[in-house]
Amino acid sequence: MNAARITAAALLSTAVLGLAAPAASARVAPNPVTAGQEVNVSDGRHCAAAQGARAASTLFGGAVALRPDTRGMAAEATVDEGVTPGRYKVVIECGPGGARYTETVTVRGGSVDGVNTTQAAGGLALLVLAGGAAYLLRRTVSARF
Repeated sequence: MNAARITAAALLSTAVLGLAAPAASARVAPNPVTAGQEVNVSDGRHCAAAQGARAASTLFGGAVALRPDTRGMAAEATVDEGVTPGRYKVVIECGPGGARYTETVTVRGGSVDGVNTTQAAGGLALLVLAGGAAYLLRRTVSARF
């Protein structure tokens, strides 16, 4: 191949990869979340600190002001307790009428602590069974001597 064809192929593949790349988005971590969980929302360094930024979503019941941070403009927000499992959009707007960036966050069922009532009851039942087995084993060993 000659140099012109190699250059054209490189430019074409770069253009295709550029078009296939996702658009710039907001950042919400962790994702997925549960109701009541605290999340970090950031702009991914897209907004200028001088113009300010805010994140809006029904996920945390309105808008949250973002402040300058090492990750760009960022804030901590708490997912509302009444949020049902599903997908929610978080929109970051750089200053009034500025550029907008969006992230979709998935809310899963469960509790923030990671242990719900059923799991706690199951753990307690296993503990009781283990204690009973230890008692019976000790009693059996003691009776032999």
